[in-house]
Amino acid sequence: MPWIRREGQALYHQRHGQGPALVLLHGAGSNGATWWQQLGAFSAGHTCLVSDLRCFGRSAAPLEGFRLEVFVADLIAMLDAEGVAQATLLGQSLGGMVALRAALDHPDRVRALVLCDSSLAIDHPQQRQVLRDRLTSVGGLSIEQRSLGAWFLEHRPALAALYAQIQRFNPSHLQHPPAQWQAALARLNEPPELTPMARLRELRCPTLLLVGREDSIVPLAVMQQVQSLVPGSELCVVEQAAHSAYFEQPEVFNARVLEFLARLG
Repeated sequence: MPWIRREGQALYHQRHGQGPALVLLHGAGSNGATWWQQLGAFSAGHTCLVSDLRCFGRSAAPLEGFRLEVFVADLIAMLDAEGVAQATLLGQSLGGMVALRAALDHPDRVRALVLCDSSLAIDHPQQRQVLRDRLTSVGGLSIEQRSLGAWFLEHRPALAALYAQIQRFNPSHLQHPPAQWQAALARLNEPPELTPMARLRELRCPTLLLVGREDSIVPLAVMQQVQSLVPGSELCVVEQAAHSAYFEQPEVFNARVLEFLARLG
């Protein structure tokens, strides 16, 4: 069934393909529809679970539930409903925050991590400052200007327009004033939501980090420090991409992720 209910809310997801379980978790500017360039490639060899996170897409919900512990509990409930004991989690931006927290709090349910252009909700001074500055400086920019790189905006204007339209599939976003959304996002960048950097050493599952070279939200230097702390992790820098490398450079992104997944066996 594509719906589960938790805490009185109906939460939507889709299931595609067959094979080892792979969960795709979108960012805060999107919903499950954003993975249209990945589904064909990944579902050929994997059971792909694509969710609309709480408050996004078809999972409309009050902003009171906009907390990492709630997102993680929703994820575990979806795995239970689908009979999935263990899955690889692929998360972009907000989805990466959820994936990391799930791997730390429920290590038995997470086979591997793919974290793309995500601040990861880690307690890193530079990353926290970048996000604070970002929340106060981009209010006048469109979602595509905030999340896509200069090369993509110039050379792929039709896909940039599609990116913006997918974001508008979020009824919760339209129902709440921008200030409330901004406050909900800001709370993810403050204690107690943040994960101490030292906890990254606890991860034992294979981990792939990807970041767009032009990502102004997730500094490459921060991801390099994350990579140094996560045992055995790998870091891939995607050229001509910003905060949405999966959307901007899908061929490169998909090939790198599939190569990583193949090595899991």
